[in-house]
This record gives sequence, structure tokens and C-alpha cells, in this order.
Amino acid sequence: MPRGASRRGPSLAKEISGLLMLAFLLGCQGQGEFRDLEPSIATYRDRMLVEHTAQPPDVPPPTLEPEPSEPVAQPVPWQADLPPRAALVTRPEELPQPRPIDVLIEIPDPETAPQAFRDRLEALKSVPKPDERVIANYEQVLPRAIENLKQIGAGRTRKVYLSLAEAVQRALEHNYSIRFESYTPAISRTQLIQAEAAFDAEFFLDVNVDKRDLQTTDPRRPAVSQVTTYGGGFRQLLPTGMVVTTTLNQQRAWERVDPGDQLVKIMNPQYQSVFAVNFRQPLLRGFGLDVNRAQINIARAQLNIAYEQFVLQVRQTLLETETAYWRLVQARRSAAIVAETAAQYWATYQALWRRREHDVTVVELSSAESRWRTREVQYMEVVRDVKNAEDQLKVLLNDPDLLLSQDIEIVPTEEPFMAQMAHDQLEAVRTALEERSEIRAARQQIEQARINTSVAKNGTLPRLDVTFDYEVQGLGNNADTSFDHLTTNRYISYVVGVQFAVPIGNRGPRAAWRQAELQEAQSIVGLYQLTDEIVREVNFAARTLEVRYAQIPSQLEAVRSADSQLRAYQARTQRIDPIYLENELNSVERLAGERNTLLSVIVEYNIARIGLEAAKGTLLEFNNIVVTDEPPCF
Repeated sequence: MPRGASRRGPSLAKEISGLLMLAFLLGCQGQGEFRDLEPSIATYRDRMLVEHTAQPPDVPPPTLEPEPSEPVAQPVPWQADLPPRAALVTRPEELPQPRPIDVLIEIPDPETAPQAFRDRLEALKSVPKPDERVIANYEQVLPRAIENLKQIGAGRTRKVYLSLAEAVQRALEHNYSIRFESYTPAISRTQLIQAEAAFDAEFFLDVNVDKRDLQTTDPRRPAVSQVTTYGGGFRQLLPTGMVVTTTLNQQRAWERVDPGDQLVKIMNPQYQSVFAVNFRQPLLRGFGLDVNRAQINIARAQLNIAYEQFVLQVRQTLLETETAYWRLVQARRSAAIVAETAAQYWATYQALWRRREHDVTVVELSSAESRWRTREVQYMEVVRDVKNAEDQLKVLLNDPDLLLSQDIEIVPTEEPFMAQMAHDQLEAVRTALEERSEIRAARQQIEQARINTSVAKNGTLPRLDVTFDYEVQGLGNNADTSFDHLTTNRYISYVVGVQFAVPIGNRGPRAAWRQAELQEAQSIVGLYQLTDEIVREVNFAARTLEVRYAQIPSQLEAVRSADSQLRAYQARTQRIDPIYLENELNSVERLAGERNTLLSVIVEYNIARIGLEAAKGTLLEFNNIVVTDEPPCF
């Protein structure tokens, strides 16, 4: 330590102790004089306000000089009287939501697209100053677009109109995943019955015939003997771990000996009846209701898990079915957009072809044809996407009326939902934590782990059992006599015993106990992780729903802007030049892109709508679906 520091140490300690003592005294004084300080503080504030208001408004505010070594920034007193900045208090005005009919006319289904195209033509003609070139152009586009749409239904065996409710109903009735998972609770229920059957009484019946024919040199020793034993009883395990066995046996013994042996003559054959009761009760290992009913409780928890998994599968299937339904809606309406776009490119090419001898160059004509051919190829791919979306929906429905082997056109009749869904994000999270099947299943897994830990802990105890054997006998020269002697309870025997055993080191049971504890802790951590994941899913679904809904009016305006731009280019009557041609074709492309984006926003909004319900765990209630306590077995 430096010499200077050693000299300064005592004085520094005195200064610190003095400051601490002063702070303590001031704190103690402040507690008793707090009310006396309030008037002083109020007076100080009044004085500062008077000084501030007395300052002339044209006097420049004082500037604070920061320290040269360290820059600082802090407010000055006069800023408190400034009005708040507009950027901090203004909010953007909420745009009015468009009517669904105004949105759907931009993204029609191929089934209703011809009428939508005709409505667009009438709208072009109904403006105050209609442009003949624009009208003439769309009159060429209309029949070409309708002709392109016929490719969707070309070569189909039949057409099926399907609502969203019908799709959900067919999935519930025929979906293979739901049918497969429905067996799991039924299997778990049988396992529960098997576990409960461990305490069922067991009836047993024994019949034994023991005949011996031996060589002997003693005439008094029987050369031939036969013992016949028949009896039965009951055996049962009690929830305390006790095993109770009751038996009733009768034995017939016959011997062939020297005829002069009078004793043998008296009791040959002889009958012996025995009634016995055996008790075996563990006192340490294997004792108690929790240990002996552990398998029942585990099986019951597994049944609950199987039921929640079935509910989860139903919810997941519904989510996939509805998502596939809206993807089919998107594919079909996108096909209608591309069909019109291809027709628009074709109309532009035809207009240039008619003027090829005048003011259209070969380059311009080739460029227009190339774009038209590209859109025709794109439309073929879109038609393929429609059929792929149909197959995806068929796979989820598994309806025998909608076989994959049959080329059936599925026409969704459900119009996209565009109204705002009111929801409370905090309430949605609370609902998810209460209703999600995964949460309930995770809690049942924790319960299973807790039971296994209790059983494993009991397995570390030594084996200490108490046994008790009680027996009554009866003997006679016939069966009736021996049984009568049995009922007199004269010849009674009993045995009381204690059995003790413990593994040396007991490492195996202790390791099993530690393993069970670790697995229980792991299951608890898994529940925490699952909870966070569910909260994240709810938040993500809620934000997605809000964003998609907010995008609808803006995207519709973008479509209208692109349409106005296209009509403006088409209304020009001067000589076509390369820049004009490029701008017009780019406008066609922009309009198609904006319409596809609008379609995507609306479809994603509908998917986000059901996604939020799925994240909350209320998708079944949202679709008015009730799952019975015992799922059906097919």
C-alpha cells in the first residue's frame, strides 16, 4: 500500500463516519419534522414561479454552459410553459373501412368473375366523360378473360360447391388424423381398467392326484398310496399393500398295507379338511395408498393426457382445414386476376398488331408478345396451383365423395370475412393459459412425474413385512366327518412372522429416486417453457390480426391507384412509343400485383382470425364444436 494512502486512511474513515452520522441524524429529524418541511418546500416553489413569470417574454432564456470535460443536456425552467409539440399529441386519422362488395369486385372468384368483369365495363361506361379507347380496350379484354377462366373447369368430372361449415363437418366425420387419434383415449381407458383390476379378488381352484407305487421290504410300509387334494379359495391385494389369501382344501389319502394292521384299517382311506387364511402386510417398502394405487393414478393421468391430445388433434385438423379452404379461395381468385392480366396483355398485343404497318416497330411488337406469352404460361401454373390446393383440402377432408383419384372442381362458397374482430390481448393470453390442451396435458405429465417420484422414494426403504397364517383342521374316515370336525374350530394353528430385507448400499433404488426427481423437475421446466411459447403464439396471432385488418383499406386504395394509372395510359391517343408501351405494360403488371397483394392481405386476415382462436384454445367453441368425454371408436 502507498504511504500516502496509509496516512489518509484514518482521516477518510472519520469523514465517512461523520457523514453517516449526519445523514442518520437528518433522517431521524426528518421523520419527526416532515410536516415542518412541507411549508418551506411550497414557499420555495411559489417563489420560483413568481420569478419565472416576472421575466419578460422577449428576454432570451439563459444558456447552460456545460462542463468542458463532460457534455450534458438538461431542461431549463422556461421549457415547462411551452405548448406540447404536435408530433407528440396527434394521432393518424382512422381510415374508414371499405364495403366488402367494393373489395371483392377487385378479387372475384372464377365462378363470379364474368359478372364482375361486366360490372367493371359498366363502371367504365358510367363515368361522366367515358374514354372510348379505355372502353374499347376492356371490351376486348372481357371475352378473353372469360375464355381463360374456362380452363379451371376444363376436363373436370363434376363441380362441388363447398361452404366452410360443410368443409369442417366433413373433416370431423372423415379425417384420418382425427379418427386415428380417437383410438388413443379408448386405449388409455382400457389401461386404466387394467390398473384398477390389480385389486380385484382372484378365485383359484386346485385339484392334485398323487399316486405312488413303490417297492418295499417292510410289510407295514405301504407299497401303494394315493393322495387326492382338491380345494379353492380367494386371493386379493388391498390398497394398503396387504395380500389376503383364503383357502379351503380337502385331502383324501389311501394306502395299501398289511391286512393285519388294524390301525390302518380304521383310517384307510382318511379325509382331512383344512381352512387357512394368510395375511401379508408391508410396513415400509410397498406400504400405503399412494404407492399401491400409483399405477391407477398414472393411468388416469394418461387418460386425461390422451383426451387432451385428441382435442389438440381436432383443433389442429380444424386449423389446417380452414387454412386449406382459404388457400383454395386465394388460388382461385388469384387465377381470376392472372386470367384478366393475361387478357390485358393479349389486348395490348392485338392493338399493336393492328398498327404494325404504321407506327409500331418490330421490337415493340415482340416485347408485347413476349409479355403476353409469359402471362399465358403463368396462368397455366396458376391453374395448376388451384388443383393442388383442391388436393390439399381433399387430403384433410378424406371425404369419400371427394376422392383424390377424381378430378373434381371444388368451388368455395364462403366469402372472405372483412369485419374487425374486437379482442383483448391480455384476456386472450389468460384464456389460452386456461383452455389450451397442451397446458392441461403438461400439468398431467407433472402429476405423473410426482407419482413416480413418490413411488421411487418408497422403493428406497427396506423391506419389512408382517405375516400371519391361521389354519383350522378336521380329520375323518369320510369327507363329511372331516368337514364336521373342521367346523368345531377345535384344531387351530397359527404362525406370526416378520421378514426384513435391504440391499447392501441400496444404490439402485436411490438412483431411481434421483432419476424420478430430475424428471419431475424437467416436466415443471417444460411447463414454464410451454407457457412462454403459448403467450408468444397469442401475441403473434393478435398482432398479425391487427396488422392484416389495418392493411385492407390501404391496399384497396393502392389497387384503385394502379387501376387509375392504367386507365390513364390507355386513354392516350398519340403515337405509341417504346416508353409509353413500357409504362402501359408496367401499369398492367402493377395492377395485377396490387390485386394479388389485396387478396393475400384478406386471406391472411381470415387465417389470422382462426389462428388467434387456435392460439387461445377456443377454435372448437368458435366453430360450435363439442368434444364428448369419450371419443367415438370407429
